[in-house]
Amino acid sequence: MSNVWRELADPKIHRDFMSSTHEGGMPIEASHSNLIKKWVYFANVCNFTFQFADLAQVLECKNYFERSVHPSTIGEHPPFEHYWQHWYCKLPKGINSKSNSLKVLKVLDKIISKWG
Repeated sequence: MSNVWRELADPKIHRDFMSSTHEGGMPIEASHSNLIKKWVYFANVCNFTFQFADLAQVLECKNYFERSVHPSTIGEHPPFEHYWQHWYCKLPKGINSKSNSLKVLKVLDKIISKWG
């Protein structure tokens, strides 16, 4: 059973793991206005919880899981910090399998249809 939810962005709690290769992620920026709410989106599927700083990251993740072949790298790596990995390199073992990819895509579509 998969579960999706969203929370108001709180830099003290939430981290952005997708926009940089820093270990442990970067703090998510809070909204600059009290009138505009900034949300963090979550999806729990296949015993793993995805955390997205915005809907663009949900679409990026969906694009990744729609591919049948995953390259070892996408884009550039940091020049010297060889131990830093991109978000897709930190996914749990087996989540890229066909059956699990379909479950992940279904949950990501649920987030997009609910809040996109």
